[in-house]
Amino acid sequence: MTEEAAPIPNPYLAAIRQHRGQAVPVAADLRDDLDAVVRAMDAGAWLSPVADAFYVDLTGHKQALTTAADGAIATYDSAVRGQPEQVEPGAWQTRWRNLR
Repeated sequence: MTEEAAPIPNPYLAAIRQHRGQAVPVAADLRDDLDAVVRAMDAGAWLSPVADAFYVDLTGHKQALTTAADGAIATYDSAVRGQPEQVEPGAWQTRWRNLR
């Protein structure tokens, strides 16, 4: 009779969590930087017709960044929810880097 190998921590799940952890502060820094510029513009830092056009573009880019950042984090969260904490030693999650 052969002895079955015990489940191991899911390395794919660990990688997803690591990359999510790296993405969150980058997204937050970008949001903070754009928020600061919007606040400065709202406070009258630059007033002119060119500034008005810049402000429209700036707020559009800020919204696009927020949507993209929220979507990326949601994608990581969904991937985490879809993975078990432990897998069998021969599971695809143990060799996922080789599956590309």
